[in-house]
Amino acid sequence: MRLRVGEESVVLHPDRALVWRETVVVADVHLGKGDSFRARGLPLPAGELEDDLVRLGALLAATGARRLVVIGDLVHGTLAPATVARVTQWREATRAEWLLVRGNHDRHGVPADWGVDIVDEVLVDGPFAFVHEPAAVAGSFTWSGHLHPTVAIRGTADRLRFPAFLVGASLGVLPAFTRFSGGPVIRGEAGWRRFACAPGEVLALDD
Repeated sequence: MRLRVGEESVVLHPDRALVWRETVVVADVHLGKGDSFRARGLPLPAGELEDDLVRLGALLAATGARRLVVIGDLVHGTLAPATVARVTQWREATRAEWLLVRGNHDRHGVPADWGVDIVDEVLVDGPFAFVHEPAAVAGSFTWSGHLHPTVAIRGTADRLRFPAFLVGASLGVLPAFTRFSGGPVIRGEAGWRRFACAPGEVLALDD
């Protein structure tokens, strides 16, 4: 879905990404989440890492983006060697610049071999600011992550839940990129628009 934000045109992509000019922006990728869960004896379906990498690569290829910006929580915790090696391999085949605005989970560190440029707290680029935790940045429309927002849509027989973008007057919140993440259901509220990431399309839920 194409959206006008101030003087800029952006695309809300159904695969949980913001596309702006030659940049793809995602939040809360949580690479290595399975490593952390399985180390604590908690079950998590296999394949979450490959799913995230395939989707990231497909987004970059489909949009022709020259830069990937992750606004926090690129990694989830301490990474297994196999995870580091697989992401390194993926990175070597990816020409796009990779930039991270550090999130709370990124305190565990990001491997140097991944070639990620890291910014603490705030990245300001043109009319936009990019942060991890939602907070206004004076003079900029701010894009953030961290909240993992979702919406619930009730059908005739069931209730479907989708990751969602939230867009306000000066702040936007991206859904968590990884599919292996829950999040609160956000109900309609004055001053905010919700956009559901349904399969293959983005649905505007509010006028």
